[in-house]
Parts: sequence; structure tokens; C-alpha cells
Amino acid sequence: MTVPKLTLYNSNLCPYAARSVIALAETNQEHEVVAIDLAVPRPEWYLKDINPYGQVPALKVGEDHIILESLLVSEYIADLHPEAGLLPSDPLQRAQVRYLIHHWGARTQPAIHKASFTLDTTEARKHLEDLIVELEKVDVLLRNVHRKENDGFGQGAYFLGDKFSFAEVALAPFLARVFLLEAYNGNKLPTAAENPKIARFLAWKDAVTKRPSVIKSTPAQETLTTNYRKWVK
Repeated sequence: MTVPKLTLYNSNLCPYAARSVIALAETNQEHEVVAIDLAVPRPEWYLKDINPYGQVPALKVGEDHIILESLLVSEYIADLHPEAGLLPSDPLQRAQVRYLIHHWGARTQPAIHKASFTLDTTEARKHLEDLIVELEKVDVLLRNVHRKENDGFGQGAYFLGDKFSFAEVALAPFLARVFLLEAYNGNKLPTAAENPKIARFLAWKDAVTKRPSVIKSTPAQETLTTNYRKWVK
């Protein structure tokens, strides 16, 4: 299949845009990048021709079509390259990947936000306790994913085993920012030895954040710590 010219409108600091950067890297898809500065009002041409809401990422396909929303952009890239195997062919595994992404956005990420950016010591500690309970639920999802016999995925630390999948494409940028939990208020996740109920989650996080495509798409921790300070309250 001939792939039309792809142009990604991206901001390096945005975790949602990083999903598409990772998908492009994992599929070795050629593309051009246009940097969008989210710290200033968007240019009129961007609002008029690309995204009227001013968000990133946006993907221009050829000269006539625009895809918006990070998951849709990333899934389009994954669909262009089925040989990369980012989207599992098994219907149950695909549903489990989608649910993990939904669960993280609806429940896990809000809990991380509260535990990371609350300065009051008592409140921050309570939010950390709530977060640990939530991560124990994520750990269950990671351990209970369907594994087909001879699917080639093995027993590795990614969601589907040895295979880096769309679950990691979607959630890696947020896993790469979990360190912010310790940046402002003294909160800290327990180790696997201290809480075995999050051992699978911790192994998953470590494997994902060491992936070359994830490392390349993630700004330096110092840069992120400075950028996210505006959320502290």
C-alpha cells in the first residue's frame, strides 16, 4: 500500500502528541513534523486549516485530509503498518488493550494527577494511598490479559508479553511522567518488595520507559518538572 505524505503537528512537551511520535517510530513511517508551541496562542493558519481547537497532535494526510485526537491519529498510523503488530489481531486482546487505555484515562491518570500535584502533606498522602489502590487494580488488568497459545508474545513485561503494542503506544507518555509523583510533595511509590500487589505494574512501567521510541519521545526530566510545576497547588 502506498502511504500518502504524512505531516505531524506536534509539541514535544505534550504526552498526547507523544503517542503519535511513538507510533511513527515503531512503524518506521516517514513523515514531516511541524512544531506547535502550546505556550502561546495558536497561529491563525493552524486554527483555520488544521485544528480549530488548537490542540495537538494533528496529522495531515496528503494535502486534503486531517486526523485529530491522539488515539485516532496513532491508530491510523498503526493500521497503515499491520506488520508492526501494534494492534493485536485477536479480538479479545484488542478489546483488552482498548479497555486498559480507557481505564487509565478515566481512573488512573486522575489519581496520579492528584497524588503528584497536591502540596498539602496530609492531602498528598491520602491521594497517594488512593493511587496505590488504583495501581493495584491496574496490576490485575496487566496480570489477567488473555494470552493465546503460540501467539509469539511470550512472557515479557509488556501488556501482551514480549510484544510492544498499542497499549504501550497510548500509555507510555504517561508512564514516562510517573516520576513527577516524587517531584513536588515527597510522595513516592512503594517498591515491589514493599507492595507485591503492584509488582507487575512496576515491571511494566520500567520496561516501557526503557523502550528506545519512548526515551526519544520524552523530554528530559528536568524540563518536565519545570513545565508541570504550573499544576502544583
